[in-house]
Amino acid sequence: MASDSDRLRAVKAFDDTKAGVKGLVDAGVTTIPSIFHHSLLIEHTDHDHHFTIPVIDLAAATCGTTTTPSMRAELVAAVKAAAETVGFFQVVNHGVPMAVMSEMLAAVRGFHEEPVGAKALYYGRDYGRPVRYWSIFDLFQSQAANWRDTLIIDTAPELPPPEEIPPTCRSIAPKYAKMMEQLGRTLLELLSEALGLRSGHLEEDASCLERLAGHYYPPCPEPHLTLGTTRHSDPCFLAVLLQGAVGGLQVLLEEDCDVNNNNNKSSAVWVDVPAVEGALVVNVGDFLQIVSNDRFKSVEHRVVSQSIGPRVSVACFFRRQDVATSTRVLAPIIADGEARYRSTTMAELVRHNRAKGLDGSSALQHLRL
Repeated sequence: MASDSDRLRAVKAFDDTKAGVKGLVDAGVTTIPSIFHHSLLIEHTDHDHHFTIPVIDLAAATCGTTTTPSMRAELVAAVKAAAETVGFFQVVNHGVPMAVMSEMLAAVRGFHEEPVGAKALYYGRDYGRPVRYWSIFDLFQSQAANWRDTLIIDTAPELPPPEEIPPTCRSIAPKYAKMMEQLGRTLLELLSEALGLRSGHLEEDASCLERLAGHYYPPCPEPHLTLGTTRHSDPCFLAVLLQGAVGGLQVLLEEDCDVNNNNNKSSAVWVDVPAVEGALVVNVGDFLQIVSNDRFKSVEHRVVSQSIGPRVSVACFFRRQDVATSTRVLAPIIADGEARYRSTTMAELVRHNRAKGLDGSSALQHLRL
């Protein structure tokens, strides 16, 4: 077993290449370096279970059609049910054209398949840089690296100047970000109403699209030894994911307790989030679980490694990033019963998440009362 110092040297050597995981694939590796080996058991998906990720039609909220109160109520009820039970759902007729989604995915893939010299200009771990590329953000603190490279484009408080955005993404990223802002506003209105609040309530805290994360998961020669993304939940109000045709995204869902089971214990299974043509994946984040006092679920999820690929996806995270709102207190909205979390700030939760990294544990545990 490698010592901590040996691992640190190996991680630094990998990081210094600025070539990411794609560089290893391009070099023709047939066995993955030990820094990518996950010592914890990588639980496999239980395909005997028949969970489904809800698909919700947003046409009544996004297409400019006349909406009756009953249509709105049905849509809010569908979003409420998904947020309360699964924490994940897919949306169609969301207002983002297929051509724009295809162009965004192609742009992210184009960046990651550039020569190393072109990508290295953006490589680094300085959160002050609005555009940065890395393998994983917690590479130096994690017990095992993930088989993934990521391009980050911060969109708050504003998009970087065009010359700072990689050429492959320069024209499409601002257009896509603008459409995501509108979609995020629509989703937060529906979620506010699902909590029995006025439609603009959550928007005041979370309407800002914070960043785009363009993920690239190359084919892995030993997918059983590593993960594309370790299990985690998202430190935000809401995340919206555009994924290509290659699967791999999974959510951890609790099974209902069996009334005939004397042990009365529930168990959890990994469930695939299939790629649905034209759909975007939406998931509740940690901030929303806190504010909803556990009514909405920020569910752990992961991406499994595969021998096929690449898998390309674009994640959009909604939370405000200015001084006033980063220090704003988040507190549970109590409909009945007692608060399940202590009050916190966005800034505290973000700091905690960065410090712990993707260690497989929920960032919410240290806040639970």
